[in-house]
Amino acid sequence: MTATDISPAIGVSPSDAAAELPANVTRILGTRRSALVLASIVFVTTTIQVLAEPLAVLVQGGIEWTLPVSAPVLFSLLVLGCAAQASAFLLADRWPEATVVITTVTYIGLAAGLSVPGWLIGMYLVIALAMFLLATRKSLTVSIVWLVGVVLVVTGALFLWALAIGLTPNVAAGFVTTEAMRLTAPAIAATALGAWWGVQTRRVNLARIQAETAKREHDDRVEEAERKERARIAQELHDVAGQHLAGLITLADGALAIAPARPEEALRLVEEVRNEGRFAAASLAGALTDLRAVGTEPRETTRDLRQAKGLIEYWHKRGMTIQLAASGPVEELPAVVSATAYRCTQEAVTNAAKHAPGSAVDVDINARPDRLEVAITNGSPPSGTAPIAGLGLGWGLSGMRERIDLLRGTLVFGTTPEGGWVVRFVIPVAQPD
Repeated sequence: MTATDISPAIGVSPSDAAAELPANVTRILGTRRSALVLASIVFVTTTIQVLAEPLAVLVQGGIEWTLPVSAPVLFSLLVLGCAAQASAFLLADRWPEATVVITTVTYIGLAAGLSVPGWLIGMYLVIALAMFLLATRKSLTVSIVWLVGVVLVVTGALFLWALAIGLTPNVAAGFVTTEAMRLTAPAIAATALGAWWGVQTRRVNLARIQAETAKREHDDRVEEAERKERARIAQELHDVAGQHLAGLITLADGALAIAPARPEEALRLVEEVRNEGRFAAASLAGALTDLRAVGTEPRETTRDLRQAKGLIEYWHKRGMTIQLAASGPVEELPAVVSATAYRCTQEAVTNAAKHAPGSAVDVDINARPDRLEVAITNGSPPSGTAPIAGLGLGWGLSGMRERIDLLRGTLVFGTTPEGGWVVRFVIPVAQPD
């Protein structure tokens, strides 16, 4: 599992989320090379500190050598001990507990086995470093338990060694107290620093993961917004370009009908067909421009019921018998209500032109203080006419319902007793406080 697979939920505390972070996010020795470098540094520095006093004893001379092993063997064992402690850090990335155990046991073995605890004070810093690495990976409670355990094991082993070489309990206790202080001070500091380092590292990684999660959520929102915008443009094509195409076909049918008897008037209608084709092309071009443009301003203001007369005039010029009856404060309607009503009215009139060509259409708009009522009614088509085929995409009524549902309005439609069709919708108007 990678860090990008984690998406902390909103409301999860940093401590809980940090506990879910994979272990590798808090590793200091992230590569084999870094572990080798650290082990080499520990070996060199510890060896210099450990060999300093025995080398001084040999250089001074005149001092009786009372240790259980000869000088060459002693030096060899000290170097091997430093190498063992340093090698333990190669395991610290995966098994920090093993590093603590190896460094501690190595010190106790050399100090007690060679009877030279005073020469090995430098190894306390190695044990402290191991405690630091463990604390960066474990909780504070676990780190404290390990700290207390290491101190007790080291002091206990030194106390038993002191008694074994013949020291009295009081003298042994004083010696052990001194050594415990020498070990405990750097070990506590290293553990505290490691715990702090681990917390800060987990917080940084948690913040990074949250930032990545927020970026993914932002990208998802942008993608969803783009999808909705494309759906809006598709609806715009259906509403606007569909109207022009229906008008174009209506004019073409009219021209064909009168061509044998009135060729000049038929030519005038053909001219209207050409103009209507230009309108349709402009509508398509506008929608396609919206598809390509990102972050641009709309090319024109949104149409609403204030342009209803222009809609009626548009269809009247194309031979439709259409009347508009508007009452109430239409100009004072909220923008979203007026725009939605215009689009639905446009769709209903276009449907009348497509499905009942030649029939009379009545548009009744009644704006009230609390609601807007609109009804679009068409009569039955004249005999001998047929619906215009090939323009229906199945979006008309469903698109109207989606628009009106968003405003908590109602939409009804169906046949009239006279054989025509009626579309009626009501949109509530929010009242000012």
